[in-house]
Amino acid sequence: MVGVALSGPIRAEAAQDRSTMAWAVILDPHQPLDLRRQTLAGLEEHAPDDDQHDLYLLGSLYQMGPKASGAPVPQDLTKATLYLGNAALRGSLLAMAKMAEIKLAEHKDREAMIWAQVFAHYVTQVPGDERPPEGYIAELVQRILDRLGQAGMPQVMSDVAGFVAQHDAAILAGLRAQSRAKTPRPQSGEHFVTMPPGRFAPQSGIADYLVAFRPDGSVEHAWLLDAVPNPSLGGALHHYVHGMTLPARSGEDGRLRYEWVPAMYDDHRYRAKSGA
Repeated sequence: MVGVALSGPIRAEAAQDRSTMAWAVILDPHQPLDLRRQTLAGLEEHAPDDDQHDLYLLGSLYQMGPKASGAPVPQDLTKATLYLGNAALRGSLLAMAKMAEIKLAEHKDREAMIWAQVFAHYVTQVPGDERPPEGYIAELVQRILDRLGQAGMPQVMSDVAGFVAQHDAAILAGLRAQSRAKTPRPQSGEHFVTMPPGRFAPQSGIADYLVAFRPDGSVEHAWLLDAVPNPSLGGALHHYVHGMTLPARSGEDGRLRYEWVPAMYDDHRYRAKSGA
């Protein structure tokens, strides 16, 4: 059994309604492909440059490519880097982690470690109940270190210090904005995930879903946007996300409510060491 936690605030309903409904079309595999592509193009054209949430979602889609639910685009790490990098500079913690994952996949180990250390630095700036599990942070750093080696770390940490000095004000402002926008999160009756017999448990990681809730608060469906470091994590956590609930609402004529759920998976194999 391994622990799973929600991570990051979910935007206020009024602020996210338009883009969320667009994503409900983009990720719906039952919608015509042309309609999904047109909706995505409109979202990219009108997404505010300073909206870390939309930037994060767009980057995550291009990071995942066709493995996302109903994805109308191929994987494009150039676009993913553009969107996620801008989201990270505006205070998106998970965008920092995904930048590290992308650079590692591109065999740019030094850049990957810089982003991983920036991620680890800013994780400490948010309340404990909003932090990604330390097991994922530790595993991310270790995976990069296995390729980079200790010899490169002094220069990496010097570059991290320079990055923080240059971008700290904007990133902290983005983190504060997230905290102010926080609304009640979907709840799960499960705190652990049990893998089916014979199935190898995936590494700790991040999986993002767009979840449709019925008026009674139960889940109608959950669409996967992205999962790192391994896309199979999205399938492993689907049952967990599908068991979530929201407080029931009356008088909504059967309309679905959509919420973004970033789920963090921690296999407890590693722990982050303070001051390391």
